[in-house]
Amino acid sequence: MTQDSGLMVDIAHAIATITINQPDRKNALTKPMWGELANMAADLAARDDLRCIVIRGGCGAGFGAGADIHEFVRERDGFARARDYGMLHAEALQTIQACPHPVIAAIDGPCIGASFVLAAACDLRIAAANAKFAVPPMKLGATLGYPELQIMLDLLGQGRLLEILLEGQTFGAERARDIGFVARVVTDDAFEDEITRTAKHIATGAPITQRLHKKMISRLLEGGALNAAEFDEGYRAFDSDDFREGYTAFIEKRKPVFVGK
Repeated sequence: MTQDSGLMVDIAHAIATITINQPDRKNALTKPMWGELANMAADLAARDDLRCIVIRGGCGAGFGAGADIHEFVRERDGFARARDYGMLHAEALQTIQACPHPVIAAIDGPCIGASFVLAAACDLRIAAANAKFAVPPMKLGATLGYPELQIMLDLLGQGRLLEILLEGQTFGAERARDIGFVARVVTDDAFEDEITRTAKHIATGAPITQRLHKKMISRLLEGGALNAAEFDEGYRAFDSDDFREGYTAFIEKRKPVFVGK
């Protein structure tokens, strides 16, 4: 396990867990933490031995209270500072989105503001019943940048995103599931087991398949016509050893052993 800037990363059984660890600020994210998160995500993305990443809050302080408001005067007061901060924030989010490994947001307790956007940048969101959500810049006189808005717009659509932003209301886990933000809600006492089970299950999948599906869906969301190479990529997995292992294991009625080749 390594730790820096209020973040910890632990790797076991091909699963990396990034833990936000700033309990005195309800796991709010500081400017250095956004930079460290971008670096962590880039380092993990480059590892061929990983199959899944989990991002979560630590110390029972929830997924996160958003950007650390105590930094606003020093780091975000005025256009130039706000833009610099926003570009660092966007870099971290886009690095997570671009990561080839599946990324799970494990959400319990508060998931507010920038933490909400961080969860939106992940591939799958699972919430405990005690989770609470809000994106309240309308209460602060602030705005989200285009990169943050694009991430949430792709996930939620115009109507639901505008409802969340214009009203700034706090809502619970069931509402988050109803609008499609979280995939499922589990009881608080089942939350840890569900995160572990899901990460391990995803990690058993063929990594080439998982990575290509992520990449292809991201490309489709960009819009525009696919070129020939992009179109053909949808069939490259059928050239892999993992594909042959998959159908051979199915015929032999055994679990496949995928190696990512």
